[in-house]
Amino acid sequence: MTAYKPSQRDTYHHGDLRNALLKRAAEVIEEHGIEALTLRGLARDLGVSHGAPNRHFKTRAHLLSALAEDGYSGLTHATLSAADAAGPDPWIRLNAMGRGFLHWVFDNRASFRAICHPDVSRYADDALRAAIRRFREAIRDAVADAQRAGRHPEARLDLLTLYTKAVPFGAAMMLFDGLFEDHRNTTDRDALIEELIELVVPIRDRVAATGPRLATTLVGGATN
Repeated sequence: MTAYKPSQRDTYHHGDLRNALLKRAAEVIEEHGIEALTLRGLARDLGVSHGAPNRHFKTRAHLLSALAEDGYSGLTHATLSAADAAGPDPWIRLNAMGRGFLHWVFDNRASFRAICHPDVSRYADDALRAAIRRFREAIRDAVADAQRAGRHPEARLDLLTLYTKAVPFGAAMMLFDGLFEDHRNTTDRDALIEELIELVVPIRDRVAATGPRLATTLVGGATN
């Protein structure tokens, strides 16, 4: 990890300090890792007093919770948009949600790291808990629809939902943490995502049966 040095590029002059803090926090996490993030460092980067961030976030954990709330909202939108673009077949919709999830994560790494940080669940407020609930319900409902359509009909829904979420979540965390260096910097991100989600929710035979139009729609296909 590169040592964090406060940026002197962007100072805060006026306007919405809360959003400026969130934006700069995402940049710090992306560039230097979540452990480099401090409220004093953000204040220094934005050119405000050391106490100014405390008007919006009492601690770093509260800042991470706000990032995570935005992250869960974006993640829910990305997965549901991908499903809507995939058509009515429950298996294909669930597969599209998995790909939409990973596309969003690759494009929003700082928000994903905030979502996964242990302080986030520890200090979650009502808004964050509501955002998490909406995401979980969206995944659970899609898993249930696919199960009714024949995907692991014998499985308990709660365990099947856990498994369906765990693979993309775990793969993203391992890729970002460098545990699989041979895949971390792949130039064909779409192929990596497609192959991984195909192992969880196989749809190639179903897509082939629907014709080339749907197959073309699904290639690379997430809505960010």
